[in-house]
Amino acid sequence: MDNVKSRAGAKPARPARGAIGLAALAASLAPAALAQQPTGTTPAPDALVAQDAKPASAEGVQTFDAAFFRQYNPVTAVDIVNRVPGFEIDDGEVLRGFGATAGNVLVNGERPSSKVLISEQLKRIPAESVIRVELISGSASNVDVRGQTQLVNVVVRQAKQGGSPLNWVLDARDIQYSERVGWNVQLTKSFALGPDADLTLDFQLPNLRGRTESFESVRNPAGTLLLYREQFGQPNQIGVQGSGVLKWRMSPQDTLSFNAQAAPTWNTLNIGSIDFTPAGNFSRGTFGLSEFSNNYTAEVGGDWEHRFSPELSVKGIGLATFTNVDQDDVFRIFTPTGPGLGGLANTQTITRTTEAGERVGRGFVTWRPTGDHTIDFGVEGAFNFRETTLDIFNNTGAGPVSQFLPVSDTRVEETRVEPFITDVWKISPQLTLESGFIYEVSQIKQSGDEVKEREFSYPKPRATLTWQAADSDQVRASIVREVAQLDFVEFASAINVVDAFSVIGNPDLEPEKTWKARAEWEHKFGPRGALTLVVFHDQVEDVQDFIPRTICVPATPGASIPAPCPTTSLRTFDAPGNIGDGTRTGIEVRGAMPLAPLLPNAEIRFSGLWQETDVTDPVTGENRRFSAEKDWNYNVSFRHDLPEHKFAWGASTLGQSDRREFRVVEDILFDRPGARFDLFVESPAWIPGVTVRLSASNIFHPEETRTRTFYQVDPLDAVAPPRSTGNVRQIEERKQKGGPEGTQVFSVRMSGTF
Repeated sequence: MDNVKSRAGAKPARPARGAIGLAALAASLAPAALAQQPTGTTPAPDALVAQDAKPASAEGVQTFDAAFFRQYNPVTAVDIVNRVPGFEIDDGEVLRGFGATAGNVLVNGERPSSKVLISEQLKRIPAESVIRVELISGSASNVDVRGQTQLVNVVVRQAKQGGSPLNWVLDARDIQYSERVGWNVQLTKSFALGPDADLTLDFQLPNLRGRTESFESVRNPAGTLLLYREQFGQPNQIGVQGSGVLKWRMSPQDTLSFNAQAAPTWNTLNIGSIDFTPAGNFSRGTFGLSEFSNNYTAEVGGDWEHRFSPELSVKGIGLATFTNVDQDDVFRIFTPTGPGLGGLANTQTITRTTEAGERVGRGFVTWRPTGDHTIDFGVEGAFNFRETTLDIFNNTGAGPVSQFLPVSDTRVEETRVEPFITDVWKISPQLTLESGFIYEVSQIKQSGDEVKEREFSYPKPRATLTWQAADSDQVRASIVREVAQLDFVEFASAINVVDAFSVIGNPDLEPEKTWKARAEWEHKFGPRGALTLVVFHDQVEDVQDFIPRTICVPATPGASIPAPCPTTSLRTFDAPGNIGDGTRTGIEVRGAMPLAPLLPNAEIRFSGLWQETDVTDPVTGENRRFSAEKDWNYNVSFRHDLPEHKFAWGASTLGQSDRREFRVVEDILFDRPGARFDLFVESPAWIPGVTVRLSASNIFHPEETRTRTFYQVDPLDAVAPPRSTGNVRQIEERKQKGGPEGTQVFSVRMSGTF
């Protein structure tokens, strides 16, 4: 049993009006897609290439030979996998453990012993090394991942004697507002170290220089302008990334793999925020520089597999990750009447250090007692830690003075052990049941500013039933209990100077526990067409969000905290915490539709999500959506290949709903009403031996609006969280140009081999 208290039942979900749109979209596309199935007429160019796609077998495996993807001019394996009909790369969820975090892509039937995103790992495999791609729908007994309802297996050829050609990629981009060119260089080469061993090395030099600009107005509840501000942020991300993967077939029964990666970076961030009165006079200015003197991540991992017979094998996996960050911030605050030179009123310095790591060991046995059953059983153990320090000093001219922030220096450690067992049962040629059970036992210790020790135990069962209803139709149903990964960042405090808020660490934070139920229908039409509909419902226990946390603050930094704490020393902060139980219900649709014979060698791909979330707000007691989650999104892309001209072009559009965050004194609404729109053209013929791709991303660069609504303290109840009063104090509305989703980018990517 979980060592958690009972929770109140979840509230009923709101009406599912948004689901009608996605369902109608899927229903309207399906007949059109079915109409594209091959007939007895003379095949179009699409059909000639598509002969390299094999239909799905009774086990739900569809094979695509390398020639199937040739018209897309792929550079790396990620370009190939992105063109598999009806499939989207999933880099894996942020869950506890190694086995549960797998993405949905395998390489030569195995999951790499690494926590590097699988999409990143695919970029290190040259396209010419790919022999074929296998799309596995439903549970499969001969792969290295369990719990996924759809997988892609990339089959890669062994390196040639003398080594493969050196593959290179040069990506240069002009990032809006930055007035600087960012770039990345990637070099990849494979070596045959013998008839049974090969080594792949990858080297990258990322250099990204962006910029954001924003305008923010501050108004009272009546709408009167109180002040406005202009802000900018200018990040510089410069680094080196090197990785290597060794594969060695030691004997007919033994295989050894080893991988390593190191990625040091040298980053800086310039920021500024300038306040003006409604009349346009300077009121206040904050200018800061963040430097990362020490910033790197590294990883080493490996696995060994021994096959006693076709029915019995054992495998061991080891993995270690390392992270180290030293950050120094200097913020200078100016006012018209500041006592310092030029109106300098305060110099704030912030020093932060972080050291973190993970050590994982996993061993399991795969046993096939009969032709109908494949059983995996084993155990996984892990040790995780994160140690942070945070020091803040203000200097108004009389020398630096330390500032108190609770839970700013802390170390968190977790030790976890979980035995597991899985059975893939082939009930009939058309019906497969995958069932599994994991039992997690863990201990979390926190030391430093707050001392805490807790123990947890979680049963995590799952089951997936796959029915191959016809050659082109498959139905899948699954239910699983997942336990989210605790982010150790949330155990320590953090400060944001520009936005003027702090988040306090919470040693009582518990992971979310979720029962997830899904039903999927997948239909294939022709070699390039696919449609998948998914309905899902999640019962979430201990939803993670922000909660009010009241802490006793000493009168002066470094002074002892009195007991009992006087009321005048109590302060309420935002802190990550658990707010009770909630639900998440929705539908997904994704697919690919060839446009032949209307437009030969053209296709449309689409995906969409609509969901409703519901939880009780801990401050107001009202039902609301989950913080920071979008209610809907969609993505539609078009591609047209002109083989006779060795040329391709395409476009895509992406839209999404707003999202909201809820804190103690404010709620924050993020909204980008405009859709993202991208264009590209590419050709391997413009420069001999080089594939060139020109892209214009986020062409219309719609602004993102952030609205922060602040609430007043109830004068009759100063301890109550301000948002519970409903009395608005002021509203800050920021229109941001640039940022992760709002920057217009023009880029050119060139690739080839030496």
